[in-house]
Amino acid sequence: MKTWIGLFLTVLLIGSATLSSAQNGSKNPSLKVVCSVLAADITLTLHLPEGDKTVTIGTRTVPLKQGQRYALSISKDGYVPYKNSFVADWDGHKEKSVVMEKGIAPGTTQTWTVDLENSVTMEFEPIPVGDFMMGSNDGEEDEQPVHRVSFSRPFWMAKTEVTNQQYEQYKKPGKVLKRKGVPMPMGATDPVCGISWHEASGFCKWLTQKERRDGRLPEGYEYTLPTEAEWEYACRAGSTGEFAEKIDSMGWYNKNSSDRTNPVGLKNPNAWGLYDMHGNVWEWCADSWYANYDHAPTDGSQRGLAPDEYGMDRTQWGEKGTTYRRRNGGYRIVRGGSWHYSARACRSANRYYHTPDYKLNYLGFRPILIWNPPTTSLEVTDRIKATQ
Repeated sequence: MKTWIGLFLTVLLIGSATLSSAQNGSKNPSLKVVCSVLAADITLTLHLPEGDKTVTIGTRTVPLKQGQRYALSISKDGYVPYKNSFVADWDGHKEKSVVMEKGIAPGTTQTWTVDLENSVTMEFEPIPVGDFMMGSNDGEEDEQPVHRVSFSRPFWMAKTEVTNQQYEQYKKPGKVLKRKGVPMPMGATDPVCGISWHEASGFCKWLTQKERRDGRLPEGYEYTLPTEAEWEYACRAGSTGEFAEKIDSMGWYNKNSSDRTNPVGLKNPNAWGLYDMHGNVWEWCADSWYANYDHAPTDGSQRGLAPDEYGMDRTQWGEKGTTYRRRNGGYRIVRGGSWHYSARACRSANRYYHTPDYKLNYLGFRPILIWNPPTTSLEVTDRIKATQ
């Protein structure tokens, strides 16, 4: 079957070229493409008045029609797509070598701009390596014990909460629950709300797949929800108080929000260029809910839900009574407070939780970009252009 398909496509490409070549004595043009990425998808499109004809050619030699225009396309996840248009105006065999560029990851000190769809963009700010004291001795019991958390590699966090316009490039936001009979604003720059943890995670997966498909993201990088350690580290931006700055200058909460969400980016950013980390909408994190920070990881990027990753086994649960680090996998962490919560709820260290299917009018999110390789053998890449 595959042989017959190949013969049929070859006939399409040769067309009337056989007759014309025989008449003028020239040798039919043919092409072989050699690509630096062996597993790349190589296709050739013949432009005809009645419609385009596309053939996947791989590394085989294909005959062409003399004088006809073709489009050569080469693609592979994690590489910049190669495209070139040409006219088959030569006689005989021709070999073309293509070196593909790896997708370019963001520079560790640079803002990373993502092109979504329809000229809509999303900016990510670099979060530097370092460490901080996570939690608060002046807060709630679940914010203790205060402990040092380190980050050995930088990551990038969305400059603002995801907006309605940005989320619409993924899918249309659902109907937002009303507050005292008044629906939340649905303007382009208002934060999308009424979003479940599952939907927020789906957006991150969609963005990762899209950026890899477009050749802008090398293997090993992905967009995801932040761990709560990553979220608090980015929120504090080097500060040690309850807020990165005075709450009224940085966030929307129940005393200044006019009982609704407000457009992103109107308040002051923190020292790392992030807006609305305090208030406006609660932001989903990747983690399951734990009752406190006993046995909490000291690596802020540590992901996963297995209890033993926190240095404890099941026989230890309850050893310290109700204050032991109890996990409830049915809940996911939210951070930052929102437009109808008090300023205290908007503190850098404050924690709360919801079931992952909750869709409340004060629940939103912001993704991060991290280095999270699928295998430990994959080497770290920072900013890579053509290396092959």
